[in-house]
Amino acid sequence: MAEATPTRVFVYGTLKRGFPNHPLLVACASPFVGAASTAAPASLVIGPYSVPFLLPTSSSSSSSGRVVSGELYAPSPAALAELDAFEGTHIGVYERRPITVVADGSGEVVEAEAYFAHPSYAEALWRRCGGEAAEIGEYTADHANRYIPITERITDATGLIDAIHRFLATAPDN
Repeated sequence: MAEATPTRVFVYGTLKRGFPNHPLLVACASPFVGAASTAAPASLVIGPYSVPFLLPTSSSSSSSGRVVSGELYAPSPAALAELDAFEGTHIGVYERRPITVVADGSGEVVEAEAYFAHPSYAEALWRRCGGEAAEIGEYTADHANRYIPITERITDATGLIDAIHRFLATAPDN
């Protein structure tokens, strides 16, 4: 019986090398495949706690988006379950969905999965962040410097989803 090929996961924010949550990928032995970018423009915005959110295309249908830079990893099924738990897929923070990316350097088109903002709030998040004007192509060290780690947030499991709903209920800073 052939061994299953690991799912390739495209990460675009705090899980990238040198960023605050990368140790999770190291701890669960998820091999780095290489740098990559989205094959099609996508909407990436920064939400509460300086957490990045890749938005499903229907959430920003009025936007052309940007090519988003990130990295590809090949986690095992057990590591993928750990990533799902970390990303809050069980409480509706993110959804893991298919995405097509292009490997930097080789130009190879790769089918992968990425964590997208849950559709229940994605459209409102895009609007609250400023719509097309707020979209970025890369989560940078400057964004990560403003990131508030999970250990410094509300301690229950629903902390981020609650923060998202509070963020959506407030008016943007002018």
